[in-house]
Amino acid sequence: MEATVYRRGPDGKIIGTPEAKPTPAAQSGLAEPVFAVSTYQSGDIGQTQGQSRATTSKPPRPEVETLPSKPRQPLLPSIKLPKLKSKSANRFPRPVRYIRNIVLAYLGFYLVLGIHAASSLDKVTAAANVAMADTSGTNWLLVGSDSREGLTKAERKQLHTGKDGGSQRTDTIMLVHIDGSGKSTLVSLPRDSYVTIPAHTALDGSSVEDRKNKINSAFGKGGAPLLVETVERNTGLHIDHYMEIGFKGIRDITDAVGGVNMCVPADVTDENSGLSLLAGCQELDGKNALAYVRMRYADPKGDLGRVERQQQFLSSVMKKVATPAVLLNPIRMWKLVDAGTNSVNVGDSDSIRNIVDLALAMRSLSNGGGTLTTVPVSDPDAKTAAGSSVIWDEAAARELFVSLGAN
Repeated sequence: MEATVYRRGPDGKIIGTPEAKPTPAAQSGLAEPVFAVSTYQSGDIGQTQGQSRATTSKPPRPEVETLPSKPRQPLLPSIKLPKLKSKSANRFPRPVRYIRNIVLAYLGFYLVLGIHAASSLDKVTAAANVAMADTSGTNWLLVGSDSREGLTKAERKQLHTGKDGGSQRTDTIMLVHIDGSGKSTLVSLPRDSYVTIPAHTALDGSSVEDRKNKINSAFGKGGAPLLVETVERNTGLHIDHYMEIGFKGIRDITDAVGGVNMCVPADVTDENSGLSLLAGCQELDGKNALAYVRMRYADPKGDLGRVERQQQFLSSVMKKVATPAVLLNPIRMWKLVDAGTNSVNVGDSDSIRNIVDLALAMRSLSNGGGTLTTVPVSDPDAKTAAGSSVIWDEAAARELFVSLGAN
């Protein structure tokens, strides 16, 4: 039902007209828009005003000023990469990798140890004054001198070495021959061997002709070169390499490997060396090991008995060095190398590689893989101009040295 609205016209009469329906805007309390906005459908743009179809729409929302945005980069397709694994992880199980790393660590340690040893070696001139023709195989001359170098006064007293008399002698002389197949032979030359000392220039500058004397006197009269020449002259073997060790070296090397096992055949007490041991196999420290290899007067075999003990000691040292307790112990190995380089002299042409070859030969000897012997003797206590001396059996000695390649 429509309502009627009455109002007064221009002439004063009351006129009644139907009431218009309120618009949604009026119903919501909003005012009607004052202006209508014409909108055009697709295709209306460009037509004439009469041809266009305008429609009324809501007023446009006020435009909000926005900041210009950066152009969006095209999105790359998402690719899931496979997880990479190391080749070693795929190739070896974890326990094997642990073992490999340990081996590599030890190789690195021994490389550093070798460099340290090479840079610490003390070298001396050892070539013979008169060169001798080369002979087959490789020959080392190993010398244990009575040098007290490096020992303090207190240590000399403790070790019963006595004072340094100035002129050194050799308590130990060993010749190690390594043939072409790698087989080793160690020949001990007793220090009191009565041999020919070649002509040489004495320390005071005087000339000395060939003369007979104890072999250990050669070292004191002309050092390593005269000793090497004396050994070559009396054996017919060319000496290729030289190694010398003093009292301090024997003590320190023994202590570095943790002592050596020696079997003492009977109770022994020797005032000269300070040795006092009971019979039986036992571990000797550096002090007792030095006294054991030096002792002579308390041994009924004299110098020959000392030669046997020196060979026994050398074998025991090499066996101990070859044990895992030493080889796999970096601290012990470092101490061993330091003890050696601080008290061992080698020839000026000798290298670490030569020393390694010698060590392998000595290890073979200590395991029974070679021959340990002493030059054949005809008289162990001969009376000579030099005092009590050892006389070689000339025929048997010559046969031995020829079997080693002597000229």
